Amino acid sequence: MMNTRTGSGIPGDPRVGRLISIATAGAAENMATDQAILDSVTQSGVPVLRFYQWGEPTLSLGYFQRVAARSCHAHSDGIRCVRRTTGGGAIVHDRELTYSVSMPVPAGQAGPRSVLYQQTHQAIAEALACFGVHAVPFRLTGVDPRPETQNSQFLCFQRRTAEDLIVSGYKVLGSAQRKSRTAVLQHGSLLLTTSRHAPQLPGISDLLSVQLTADALIPKIVGVLSEKLGVDWKEDNLSIGEKRHALQISSDRFDASHWTSRR
Repeated sequence: MMNTRTGSGIPGDPRVGRLISIATAGAAENMATDQAILDSVTQSGVPVLRFYQWGEPTLSLGYFQRVAARSCHAHSDGIRCVRRTTGGGAIVHDRELTYSVSMPVPAGQAGPRSVLYQQTHQAIAEALACFGVHAVPFRLTGVDPRPETQNSQFLCFQRRTAEDLIVSGYKVLGSAQRKSRTAVLQHGSLLLTTSRHAPQLPGISDLLSVQLTADALIPKIVGVLSEKLGVDWKEDNLSIGEKRHALQISSDRFDASHWTSRR
């Protein structure tokens, strides 16, 4: 089979990737599964697209954030907390759709990472347009990002970067990446409805009175992302090895207090 280059957007016979069906899991399991998939793609070179939701409202801290900074946001103070391996601000995972995509990339090359970020967000914007939702990258809004102010915000969705998707002036999609030797993991959150643990962050349904569900959105995102990345996504399950690896990662890292409180 002739493979399309990762993120190139060049027509051709697509490579085959794995599509892991949406599932709901706890904080540590979700983060550990993303890491296990990244490790798998590093070894196999086979792309993986996964969608998931959270078993309980969860605050995920960016890798470099201090756990003491939780005091900046009283509404999420009492919910479960986990530390991501990716950077950026804290995210309240509650009434959202979370995705992760892991793609092989040439060793030492940063270009495909930025292309993946942009094309994934474009795919989600096009999928949202199917439901009458006009979402645009922040770079096209003409608003001054004021990075010195943005970077000080505790919550990711109160920050702005160029490719973040904006609806009616509010950020509704943000993502972050982590790279291994020959693969990159990108995961992100799409806010569907306001969470009571983050009432200052409206979801798409609150902004536009459009009722969106994960079940309706996922097929649209998969279809557009297949075209953008040149990947033919085939439904699959996590392998026994990936599940075992995720359990070990969860125990050693994401479910361990020393990891969460490391900063």
